[in-house]
Amino acid sequence: MKRLIAVWLCLCLLPYSFAVAEEQETPEPVIETVTLAPEEPDPSPVPIPPDPNWILAADEPETVEAFAQTAAEERHRGMRPLSRYARAFTVTEADLKLAARVAYLEAGGRSERAYRAVLCVLYNRCAAKRFGGKITDISTEAYRKGQFSVVHHKGFGTLEPPEKIVEAARDVFVYGNLDLPENVLFFCASRLGKNWGGHRFYKDIGGNLFFYGNVD
Repeated sequence: MKRLIAVWLCLCLLPYSFAVAEEQETPEPVIETVTLAPEEPDPSPVPIPPDPNWILAADEPETVEAFAQTAAEERHRGMRPLSRYARAFTVTEADLKLAARVAYLEAGGRSERAYRAVLCVLYNRCAAKRFGGKITDISTEAYRKGQFSVVHHKGFGTLEPPEKIVEAARDVFVYGNLDLPENVLFFCASRLGKNWGGHRFYKDIGGNLFFYGNVD
């Protein structure tokens, strides 16, 4: 009888033993934590392309700090804008000396205002459609028939103009710093009077009278 009771107890406890075994054999789930590395900044940012309408201005340190407000302006740091003329033509030293010769002889070497005024007229003529139908170069306008008589003077082609006038020509033709309105296209000696050629008078500058004209 005791043997039967023992067998019966074993049979009753058998499911519980399996359950305990399964509970003991089932491992706890392992949760792995993955730490992502911080995103590295791009070591080589895309460079801002240079603006072909601007030129280095290493001689003007104040300009270097003038443009730093936005990324678009950053490309102009330390640069100066080119004139309309310089955007259309490559300005050579020979061009500048030619313009300076014209200004020096037409103004008679009288003053800076006088030769800059002549340079501005030459610039305005290059930009005015009236003369070439489109923007034209310095040589075309300097030698245009019946305009600047000094180009026919003996030794004109070999005259070495003062450096300060060459630099003034650079300021006008490369950087577009004009002293006269764009429609001042003519001038004559003061002795010829303000009614010269029927043009509207603008101003007397350094012994020459300057006049307006139609740019188209």
